[in-house]
Amino acid sequence: MTWRERVRERLRGLRVRDLGGSLRWLVLHNAGSKLLALLIATGMWFFVNAGERDAEMAVQVPVELRNLPANVMLTSPRVDFIDLVVSGPRTLLNRIDPERVAVALDLQGVRSGPAVFRVLPETLDLPRGVTVVRLTPSEVTLEFAAILRKRVPVHVAFTGKPPGGLRVTDTRVAPESVEVVGPAKEVQALKAAETEPLDLSGVAAGVLERQLVLDPPREYVSFSAGLVNAQVRLEEPERTRVLANVPVVVRNGLYRASAVPGRVQITVRGPRSATDALELDHGAVYIDAAEREPGTYPVTPAVDLPAGVELVKQEPVAVELRVLRQKRRADGR
Repeated sequence: MTWRERVRERLRGLRVRDLGGSLRWLVLHNAGSKLLALLIATGMWFFVNAGERDAEMAVQVPVELRNLPANVMLTSPRVDFIDLVVSGPRTLLNRIDPERVAVALDLQGVRSGPAVFRVLPETLDLPRGVTVVRLTPSEVTLEFAAILRKRVPVHVAFTGKPPGGLRVTDTRVAPESVEVVGPAKEVQALKAAETEPLDLSGVAAGVLERQLVLDPPREYVSFSAGLVNAQVRLEEPERTRVLANVPVVVRNGLYRASAVPGRVQITVRGPRSATDALELDHGAVYIDAAEREPGTYPVTPAVDLPAGVELVKQEPVAVELRVLRQKRRADGR
């Protein structure tokens, strides 16, 4: 008898009640483990099938500018990101790295003026099976300008009114000039580099030293230096004053001597405070008679003035020095 025949004989011998008990035992034996296995299998089925379904996802990818020529510069706002809407299986969408999908714009050969760049979906490094639904913007327009370099002088700007009528008489700045770089049209129109305004209100006479910031005049224009050192001299306004009847004193000499006329009128000029306060000492206008022999000589008197005050005019210009034959006494008379 074959094994198949033996199985048939045993099945014929099973009663219906025994068969139901066997099936019940198969179902209820280790029921917890079997239920857990069923839940895991069901979850895996849903996970696999859900992962294979198509979905959409929004991605923001950076824009990179490459190969910009050295003789041109970008003069319009940059487009830093492109917004993508992509479609595909979730498992593939989750693998997208925005940094690796960067949009690279090749600027090689661009010239002065506007340039339009199309963003093509096929140039994006996306996983196979992912498609681009929407791309914003699909075109990028950039403005370029030729670069110009030149040197311009530095000009110190002022604000405020100096007190007491003070005035700026000298300005020194280091460096005296800077290199300016920027769009050719803007640089050509630039005549000087202006500093931030230097406030002169409340300053005193003398030399004022400050470090000043250079103010770039327009966007996309830059200077080779950001700071300059400025020295500004402030002086009082000048005043002219006439001093009349100033005695002419004869100094030195072995002989008695006198000047004719014995008084002169002088006109001086200098800072207002100095000229207003000027009081000439006796002998400030004098003639040096040393080594003069008796006789008569036309002489221009010398004038001693304080620093900052200068002689403008003297009347008369020359006087007559009369040297007598009488020698001077010990007291100088």
